[in-house]
Parts: sequence; C-alpha cells; structure tokens
Amino acid sequence: MQKYNILILSNPNDIYAKEDEILADSFRKDGNNVVIKWLDYDESLDNTFDVVLKRDTWAIEEQDIPKYEKYNNLLKERIKNKPIKKVNFFEVGCNGKKYLIDYFKKGLPVIPSFDNLKQAKDLRNFEDYILKPLNSFGSAFGQKSVNKENLEKEFKEGLMIQPKIKFKSEVQCYFVEDELLYTFEFKPSKYPDYPEPTIIELTKEEKDLVYKFVNETNIKVGFQRIDFLRLEDDRLLLLEIEANATFMDLVFLEEDLRNQVIEKYKQSVYKYLSE
Repeated sequence: MQKYNILILSNPNDIYAKEDEILADSFRKDGNNVVIKWLDYDESLDNTFDVVLKRDTWAIEEQDIPKYEKYNNLLKERIKNKPIKKVNFFEVGCNGKKYLIDYFKKGLPVIPSFDNLKQAKDLRNFEDYILKPLNSFGSAFGQKSVNKENLEKEFKEGLMIQPKIKFKSEVQCYFVEDELLYTFEFKPSKYPDYPEPTIIELTKEEKDLVYKFVNETNIKVGFQRIDFLRLEDDRLLLLEIEANATFMDLVFLEEDLRNQVIEKYKQSVYKYLSE
C-alpha cells in the first residue's frame, strides 16, 4: 500500500485531542508519516504533505475564539487553491450556522432558525430565545438567552435567533462519508453537564429523517456528525451538522466498534488520496 505524508490539525491543549492521537497512531501503523499541528502551523509545510485532515482544532476558552477565527480563516484562504488535499475545511457547517436558516426555509425538521427579527417575533408559543453568532460552529460560546420582550434590544446583525425549545435529550449520529455507524444519546444533553452517552438504535422513521440531512450535506470524505434534539414528544429536530471539528466520541466506543470506525475513516482518506 502506498505511504502518505499526513498532517492532522488538532488542538494539543484540548482534552479531546486524545481522539486525534488515536487516529494518528493508526495511520502510522500503516507506515504513513503523520504530524499533528494546530491551525497556525508554518506555511512551508503545505508543500510537504499529501493531505491535511482538520480535526479537533476548536478553541477551549471563549477568549480564544478571536484567535481561532483568525487562524482558521487565514488557513482556509491560503490552502483553498493549493494542490494539497483537504478534509473538513469547506463542507456544510464549516462556514458557520447559516445553513440552519436555509434548511428551515426549505421546510426540513430543524430548530426554527432566523436572521430576521420580524420572522422570529412572529413565532407563537415561545417566550424565550437563544441568540447565537452566525459565524460560530459547534460550541456554546457566544450564545445568549433572552426573553421575547428583550429580543429586539439584544438582536443585532451577525446573530441567529432560535426559540428556546424544551427537549429530553441530545441525539448524535456518527458517519464515515454517508454511512451511519453508531448513534449516541446524551441525557439530558451535552451542554452544560456532558453526561456519559448511551448507544442507541434509531427507528426506521428516525433513520429516514437522518438520511434526509445526509443527502443535504453530501459529504464525500471522512467523518461527519449530525446532531438532533429529542423533543418531549420524541420527535427529532436538527441541532447542527458537525464537519468543522468533528469530535466522534471514539473513547466511549467498545474496542471492536472503535477499530471498525477508524479503519473506515482511514479507507475513506486513502480512497480520496488515490483519486
């Protein structure tokens, strides 16, 4: 098998970077040269690697967000036209949350999402709202809870408005390319408590719904994660598509399944490299 020079982008200060170390070690066992860096790596390395895999690069503290956004945007602009192959740079969810507004307009089962104050205020049966930066990713940083009376005062350009919805749990679906490999449920949710997840089987109707979004994302290489809220009546509503820093919770998987997932991921990357 051909050997490759692989650059994995990760945040070494994040406790979740262990997942990226697991992936790097598995690529190395296949004989590849693998280096792990953060987003601010030296530009001269661009010409020395066959592929750059964007992994858990996200900021740990809220005050780090401007630094993250600066280097993330600089890197994307720098490498977009370079011949080095790229994974998880330009897919759905890698440019902020605007896609949620687009999905909602299309009538997909998404948390109602707006960047228009009048449309949000026209919603009935909601008294509380969440404001989120449109350019943010899979983090709760920068979010603000407001009531209907203060919505107009607090809303400004660059924010997305969502109603505050009651839900029972968060359901996360984990893929390599477009293949669903496992689903975790977090009760009550990942934020702010981050409970240990339970692996679950989706119903046929739930799988059909999940694959509606798979068809929308059209992600061809590597990992993607599609997250939902399970409402009090058990319906699923899309929370987000995670392709920008796709944490896969590999440490919670039994060893056999974890090895299968890693192998499928590697084969997806190898296939992409051979094209």
